[in-house]
Amino acid sequence: MRRALITGSSGQDGTLLAAQLRQAGVEVVGIASRPADGAIVIDVNDHAAVEQLVREVQPDECYHLAAYHRSSATVEPIVDPKDEESAYLRTNLTATHALLRAIRTHRPACRVFLAGSCHMFGDPDHAPQTEDTPFRPTSLYGITKTAAAQLGRVYREQHGLFVCTGILYNHESPLRGPSFVTTRIVRGAVEIKRGLRTVLLLGDLDARVDWGYAGDYVGAMRRMLAADCAEDFVIASGELQSVRDLVERVFERVGVDWRPHVGQDATAHRPVSRAVYHGDPSRIRDRLGWTPTTSFDALVALLVDAELAR
Repeated sequence: MRRALITGSSGQDGTLLAAQLRQAGVEVVGIASRPADGAIVIDVNDHAAVEQLVREVQPDECYHLAAYHRSSATVEPIVDPKDEESAYLRTNLTATHALLRAIRTHRPACRVFLAGSCHMFGDPDHAPQTEDTPFRPTSLYGITKTAAAQLGRVYREQHGLFVCTGILYNHESPLRGPSFVTTRIVRGAVEIKRGLRTVLLLGDLDARVDWGYAGDYVGAMRRMLAADCAEDFVIASGELQSVRDLVERVFERVGVDWRPHVGQDATAHRPVSRAVYHGDPSRIRDRLGWTPTTSFDALVALLVDAELAR
């Protein structure tokens, strides 16, 4: 039986990925920062503990999903803002290096997936972005994700490990946390439907986003590790929708006219980047046969129906 190690297994992607792998008959060992679904509670920054686990588990596959990002807090959030730069560097880069080194030392046959981000492109000068688009990160998150991807390339090209990075665009599911705009919109619409509130304040309704379903995207991760050779790929829907489009479809799904209830308040939430993150998934489609199967409308229905049921 194949064995997979997942860091960040309690997050959205880790949860969906573990479920898919188990359904395929793969034994899953999860690492999480808090108790969840049988995961082993280990701080990914505890390099000795991670190394010991790799040595003991001897995984065939490793999905490195754990990361520090203030908006998602996929690991324990940093209390002191002064420590934030260190948190990004320590969790997103140094911990990645420690994991790769442990795999190279104790399980060099293990195939490794690194979770990258469209924020690696920073402020791209064209859209859609491809694997050949230069990385120009403009945030600590983007900088550390870019460095981790480059480190993975070094381990692939110089040390012979099977390491690949998926450049992930926005991907959603009912497991998304409350800080994400998709969750705020869906939850707000349902609360308005039920009379629990009357107004939902959002930022720029004209901001355009490349949204997809997280269940499709973790399937792309699996395809990348099953490929004949390790490559880095853009994982995206290839389509742009505005925040207004999302609002309209969500409120239509709950049966409420959105216009009397949705307002814009630039101070309500962090500003949206002016960069247009629009991915071109042509390469992963052509080489690995992956295409997202969940349309934008189907994703909206999934999110709204799950919130109504919740």
